[in-house]
Amino acid sequence: MAQRSRLRSYLAVSEISFRNMRQYTIEFLTTFAYFPAQLIALFFVYSIVYFQALILNGVTVIGGFTFPQLISYLFIAIIMYHVIPVYRLSGEVEKDIVRGPLISYLAKPIDYAGFKFFGELPRTLLYLFFGAITYSITLIFIPLPMPSLLNILLFIPFFYLGYLMAFLLIFTMALAAFWVSHQWWLRHLFSLLMAIIGGGLIPLSFYPHTIQLVLSILPFQYLYFVPAIIFQGYYLPELLIPLAVLGVFWLVIVYGLSRLVWYRGRHQYEGAGG
Repeated sequence: MAQRSRLRSYLAVSEISFRNMRQYTIEFLTTFAYFPAQLIALFFVYSIVYFQALILNGVTVIGGFTFPQLISYLFIAIIMYHVIPVYRLSGEVEKDIVRGPLISYLAKPIDYAGFKFFGELPRTLLYLFFGAITYSITLIFIPLPMPSLLNILLFIPFFYLGYLMAFLLIFTMALAAFWVSHQWWLRHLFSLLMAIIGGGLIPLSFYPHTIQLVLSILPFQYLYFVPAIIFQGYYLPELLIPLAVLGVFWLVIVYGLSRLVWYRGRHQYEGAGG
């Protein structure tokens, strides 16, 4: 009974968050307008890269990607970048801790991390929806690879796994506000780190083999690289189960780390009187 009541509370948080979003429709659409601008910029950059590779070495495939495949990959990576709430979530957590509103959240019968997760969920789903529409429209003008129904169905659980991983990593990083009052630099550094070693800027297959091996056992690949290649169908079927098992393993580790940091920070916060 208590679990149902808590779930209703979380869903109410999502509903309120969605209603609040409608008040900032123009801001949301303006933010999302950066999406095609980023895609166009990356399109020209990687056009130059492929042009040079083709002219100088006769290479048409780089890191296992043809030019249309790479553009499709970057398209998906940009969608994931907008979906993952690095600055929004970390900024709100820092503000709650440093300015004091966290005290009011501690008195509520729901978990603070769950409160933030369900508060971000409507925005996340809306970004994903607009991203899917934009990708579909782009197919009319650019011959990007079209995912099969199977790949779309496989993408959903791996996207959810990667999103949970990203949320917990960002939330844990943001909890540093218990000890460091101003962490804008940490926020930018962490966002850049996730993009570089998670495949947000270029596919991980572009890196040297040794670096690829190291990154293939870290959790960051689930933020961008794994969901993108599964959406495109560039995976070996026999690797799906090991990928899922490793992802769940890291999810449990990151969740445990987030709870540990949360409890230590909260106890210090309460002991200091906020």
